Amino acid sequence: MMDLKPCYNFESQTACASLIQNLSCSFTMGKEEFNCQAEIVLDSDCSLDIKTEIQIDFKRYLSFIFSMSSTINIITLNGQKIPAFISEITSSSGKATITFSPTEYPFSLVGDNETRLSKVIFHLFDFKDRIGTSPKVIHSGNSIHVSGITELTSTKWKVELQESRNSEKSDTWKKKSSLSHVCSLSRVDGSEFDGESARQMLLDLRLFFTFSQGVFCSPVMPVGFDKCENRVWALGSSPRLLVKSAMSWFDPHHSEQLALVFPHFMSKLEDERWKKTFHTIIYWYARSNNIAGSGIDTGIILTQIAIERLAYEYAVNHKKMIESKGFKDLKASDKFRLLLASLDIPLVIPSNLLKIQKVVKKFGYIDSPHFLTEIRNAMVHPEHKRQNDFSDLYYDAWRLGMWYLELAVLKLCNYKGTYVNRLTDEHWVGQVEDVPWSKKQSE
Repeated sequence: MMDLKPCYNFESQTACASLIQNLSCSFTMGKEEFNCQAEIVLDSDCSLDIKTEIQIDFKRYLSFIFSMSSTINIITLNGQKIPAFISEITSSSGKATITFSPTEYPFSLVGDNETRLSKVIFHLFDFKDRIGTSPKVIHSGNSIHVSGITELTSTKWKVELQESRNSEKSDTWKKKSSLSHVCSLSRVDGSEFDGESARQMLLDLRLFFTFSQGVFCSPVMPVGFDKCENRVWALGSSPRLLVKSAMSWFDPHHSEQLALVFPHFMSKLEDERWKKTFHTIIYWYARSNNIAGSGIDTGIILTQIAIERLAYEYAVNHKKMIESKGFKDLKASDKFRLLLASLDIPLVIPSNLLKIQKVVKKFGYIDSPHFLTEIRNAMVHPEHKRQNDFSDLYYDAWRLGMWYLELAVLKLCNYKGTYVNRLTDEHWVGQVEDVPWSKKQSE
């Protein structure tokens, strides 16, 4: 273990944090080419922008205004070509400050796919892991700091998450977002790896952190070092946070949950089919979990789309239990049952969902898959005869669907530890329980 420090100064007394200054920059507007200096800034809304300043007259300033957001420009930044659009132009004293917003993340800042690396340092914003698997006492001058450190290990990779000392101190970012962890990525055997391998692993980590956080969570501004500790590789990326956090299967005081699921999650991503499937369902999972943004009704639909996609991959491609045509001919509820029953996930309505149990009994629904698909049908089909019978059940139906989706992913990752049960009516931080199949195996 080492004392990990941020590669950039994310703290700022202004609205934007300037991360990198004095980068050589060139771009073309109309038929004119401009060469200037640029800086990378992290805005208060957690977007990453490229700011430049050029000499300009009023006529050209007006033409720039008219071209804002209408044209994708290719900026050459530090020798790297980056697609971006103009998001803001301000003018003063014959100069114009132009803000470019990249259209793709992450984008290259230093090095390339073949650059040899010994380790990568990256950053996480508002990640809810707090206790760590190996708390570490750090001495700095006359002060002592206890840092939560979580170690994640797969067959190929080692990841260390170290809680940032500034994560609880930042007044500037407290209202919106703050750096919570400084992290390292390296090979388990200590060998070198290339920039392309690092880029792909960081994308895989985005899936893992998003599934754990419950909302989109990406590695931010990674920097690669060679074996002599020189900075030789870097990507530009931002937190792009829509929501800081949401309920998920992971409890911030049980870091061992991350360590247990990590190697199996990464192993799943080594299969291209599963990787594509996880990419899709975790995107829908994060979208569904943000009910403040998308709404509970949308969340119910997205969750069930994700479960059905997972069921197809498991039953048709992985286990070959049924052919593709046969799967498509199944009712949605049978697709759910095929997946959940095969994974030893209970199909009965949980005992504390009393409102749902009452409706299930009233209409003769068989189990949870039957109820969930019926409520979805009532939402999307205007002629459904029970359209008005479920309006006060949306929240519980959403919770139930998300519970099944989380459990299915955990079981597919061979997880046997504890988790946060989102169906618990009164929940507090630190409250966890065994996954259902763990209880079944111990009986």
